[in-house]
Amino acid sequence: MSGAKISSSSSLSSSALGDWQPKSHQATIGYIVQEKQGPETQKQVEAVDEVVLIPYKGPNSYTGEDMVEINCHGSPIVTREILNLALAHGARLAQAGEFTKRGFLAGRIDLTQAEAVLDLIHSKTERQSRLALSVLKGQLGEEIKAVRSKLMELLTRIVAGIDFPEEVGDLPTDDIESITHDCMARLDQLAKTSRSGRYLREGLKLAIVGRPNAGKSSLLNQMLNFERAIVTDIPGTTRDSIEEPVDVNGIPVILIDTAGVRVTEDAVEKIGIARTSKAIEASDLVVFLLDLSQGVGEEEEVIAAKLIEFERPYLVVKNKVDLKNKAESENQQDKENAEVPMLKNLAEAKPPVQPQAIEISARYGNGLELLKAAIEEWALAGSPLQELGGSLNQRQGQLCLRALESLTYLKDSVKAGLPHDCLGTDLRQAVDALDEISGVAVTEEVITEVFANFCIGK
Repeated sequence: MSGAKISSSSSLSSSALGDWQPKSHQATIGYIVQEKQGPETQKQVEAVDEVVLIPYKGPNSYTGEDMVEINCHGSPIVTREILNLALAHGARLAQAGEFTKRGFLAGRIDLTQAEAVLDLIHSKTERQSRLALSVLKGQLGEEIKAVRSKLMELLTRIVAGIDFPEEVGDLPTDDIESITHDCMARLDQLAKTSRSGRYLREGLKLAIVGRPNAGKSSLLNQMLNFERAIVTDIPGTTRDSIEEPVDVNGIPVILIDTAGVRVTEDAVEKIGIARTSKAIEASDLVVFLLDLSQGVGEEEEVIAAKLIEFERPYLVVKNKVDLKNKAESENQQDKENAEVPMLKNLAEAKPPVQPQAIEISARYGNGLELLKAAIEEWALAGSPLQELGGSLNQRQGQLCLRALESLTYLKDSVKAGLPHDCLGTDLRQAVDALDEISGVAVTEEVITEVFANFCIGK
């Protein structure tokens, strides 16, 4: 900070204040001091805090500019006092995301890396932070640049053929189709990460539904690893939806424990059941919990109708497997067989996420890992996150789809035998979309929107 003073000596004499010479990337321990007016117009030097100061000379810094980092003790009073000193000597408070924005504008990072900084800051699970770090390292940006490079090379050859028909001539159709097919395959892989990327960033809403006393609250408690919901043998204990976040194999999941669905005249229970319907509608995935001790009845039919109505993906989970081998009477066997036609009818409308039901014991935790694995598999949906070094966010995913659409038009134009200037138009639109992903060509409005979500300074 200009005008700020640091003494690297244990002495705080004014003669020591000008001795320090900064060396880039080298830490210096010393004191932040300020001058105060003493008696008889004499200036006195007073220490504010002992600090570690690290200067960074541009362009080898986060922003590409000269920077200095002050590490002080964690006292809010000391921090505020040092900050006030900096402001008094001409500094100003940074805007939201300003350091990362400066790094992007200086060419230190591309826009995918800048957005990865935000993902890293907001990450709540280890998996989130690792994927964000992969993007920050530039793996995802490099893949986009590689595809763009191929398309630009193809565009250059097409344009050259248009401008110099006698010397260059038209590019062979087979070459255009081969390069286009390869780029479309790579962009399709990138686009697949957008869906799973949304769940990894924003979280997956998972509603647990079933008849009263099917074990929904017990399952919630097992997944949370603490007793969040009240569990009793009395059906209808849960009368309102309970939402709790949980880490499921690195995926942030919002668990929604709903009221049991049954035919009832109880006014309060009716309200709870109505909220269960809303929870199903608002969820991304539903755990349809069946009670092995009760079989399937009218309650399950009502839930099945709701899943069909809202077209929600679901996992069929059979609970109380610990009771499965007890009291195998004819009546019990009939109840278990009764679930076959219901599940068959439901499958005809919308098949479950997994063909086989998952058997668990919500009371003892049996089968919980299988359930978590099924949730993870559905959320990622075969997404090649590790291979590509991260996932596209919503903005990037839409642009990737736009590039794919332009390349689809290009293929159709080639098959239709259209002139090469038409091919060049489709190809240019695909390149423009990729440039907007990486920030090579992006509007000020988009830049402002991206960095507006950052915390102050970072």
